[in-house]
Amino acid sequence: MNDEWLERYSRQILLAEIDFSGQEAIAAASVAVVGCGGLGSMIGLYLAGAGVGAITLIDDDVVEVSNLHRQLAFRESDLDDSKSEALARQLRALNHNVVIRAENYRFGSDSVHDAAILQGVDIVLDATDNLDARHHIEATTRKLDLPWIMGAATRLHGQLAAFSSSRKEGCYRCIAPVTTAQRTADCRNEGVLGPVIGVIAAWQAQDALLSLAGKVSPAWGVLRIYDAREQRIDKLAVGPVDGCTHL
Repeated sequence: MNDEWLERYSRQILLAEIDFSGQEAIAAASVAVVGCGGLGSMIGLYLAGAGVGAITLIDDDVVEVSNLHRQLAFRESDLDDSKSEALARQLRALNHNVVIRAENYRFGSDSVHDAAILQGVDIVLDATDNLDARHHIEATTRKLDLPWIMGAATRLHGQLAAFSSSRKEGCYRCIAPVTTAQRTADCRNEGVLGPVIGVIAAWQAQDALLSLAGKVSPAWGVLRIYDAREQRIDKLAVGPVDGCTHL
């Protein structure tokens, strides 16, 4: 802790929900962001700006021109570059105190490597664009006793839910069982308004930061649904499904 550190995070430290101890906890924390597109690029900016100690960025995709309307961490000069590497550059430029690790890797392609990447992480943020990837995140974080925060956005709607390490509130499979149809679903085919992505990403980052600070817990197991057209937020307590074998 020094004068520059205090000045950088002063507005955050003033919050009773963060304070000095919470900021120190954030600085000591390690977070993984799976997916570096619309949600992931915004989440990464918020976490790096807030001073999270270490951030692992996981994505095997490259920056395309169709990404730029919503993936605001990227620039035209990043086109055809690895998303994880391009985002890592932006986050390092934003905050040199944060340790950034870029993994050019598709999460879920190797369960052993999935677990290895998440070793030592305190919380995982899902910023993927398909159900299959989220099921891999659920399985790996459950095995490692890690909390994770799911996020999704398509068209004019978004949703998120936070799952604790214990999963006593239920797991992702309780609200989205694996089916053949779901495995082929992909929100890239649906379209999305850029600011909707920003709303969900900000909410995910907020949940993560408050959880890491240790003073306020996210609403574990509550599915929050955002309707941009109606400017409405609905909440649904998930709860474990009877007979769930993943708890």
